[in-house]
Amino acid sequence: MHPVRNWVAESIFGTTLSKRFDGGDDRFAWVGQFCWLAVAAVAAPVWTALDRSRAEDEDAWRPWFDLAVRMCLAGQLFYYGAAKAVPLQFQLPLARLVEPFGNFSPMTVLWSQSAYSETYQRLLGCAEIAAGALLVVPKTTHFGALVSAAEMGHVLFLNMTFDVPVKIHSSHLLLLSLVLLAPESQRFVQALLTDHAVIPTRRRKPFRSHRANQIAAAAEVIAGGWVLGAQLRNAWTFWKNHGSGREKPALYGIWNVDEFLVNGQQLPPLTTEGKRWRRFIVESADTVTVQRMDDALDNYLATIDTQNGSIILFNINHPQQSTTLALENPAEDQLALEGEIDGRQVKLRMHRVDLESFPLVSRRFHWIQEEAYWR
Repeated sequence: MHPVRNWVAESIFGTTLSKRFDGGDDRFAWVGQFCWLAVAAVAAPVWTALDRSRAEDEDAWRPWFDLAVRMCLAGQLFYYGAAKAVPLQFQLPLARLVEPFGNFSPMTVLWSQSAYSETYQRLLGCAEIAAGALLVVPKTTHFGALVSAAEMGHVLFLNMTFDVPVKIHSSHLLLLSLVLLAPESQRFVQALLTDHAVIPTRRRKPFRSHRANQIAAAAEVIAGGWVLGAQLRNAWTFWKNHGSGREKPALYGIWNVDEFLVNGQQLPPLTTEGKRWRRFIVESADTVTVQRMDDALDNYLATIDTQNGSIILFNINHPQQSTTLALENPAEDQLALEGEIDGRQVKLRMHRVDLESFPLVSRRFHWIQEEAYWR
């Protein structure tokens, strides 16, 4: 499809596509959607004309079509649900506690508020997993599609209002849910909006043999369970090794810089001193963030060796560039770094910030509130 996409992009839309495909809602994806829509616009009427001329039952394809849609949709719900049930998709790094709110992008606001409550995130994931589980069981397909439509409608609304670049994908998942619901729309209207009795419908099954259909239904459930189990296992493993479930390093926390000496001279904590560090944030054993006096954040890969008293910082964009600093940790709340940074000999003294001093960390659930807490 690449040559076709490139030609369509240049000839119809007057633009060029990036060589690297990142997914999401970039021009590569949008032009691709236009190409598939054009193919469908030609294929659908041709298929319809050919299908009308056939003598066989016109609905013979429907069970297989529904099966493909159900399993694809359930697989996506299991994927995203597992990443939330194991609180992995939304993370709240320590740097967010000191970054000015005005610097947040709309997507960062959504990610941060969703990460704040692990319970909320887990419930979102369980709802998506429940929808997927209902979809893989043939008898509960329509209930699962109804739950999935509500879930995906919510996700699409968030993506649209917080500018999350997954609008195409989430809209497709919503459309797949509606495709499964469409044949039952009249019955849903009768059940929800009228007092008329809802007459059961006989659903077409893939095979004529009852035994074969039972085996197929069991196979669908087993396949869905296997996919869900694999997603949960992968999410749990990543969360334990790379997410918030991993063990916190000894220097974990936010460190305020009290003294910043350059070539033996004290550098005052002025916002105009862009090279001076304001905070040193240790997120994990291999990642740290430096906040400068102008609130800019620099992220580094790191190798921290507290026993030998050293820390190596690697530029994320240029990993071959590294800075080695001597490290001294005389007390749990005291830290000193010394070495060469940007060609200057520097020495820093810092103290650890009590994370409970942040209301976002210390403020917990209250049944009784005499007044709103707006701090």
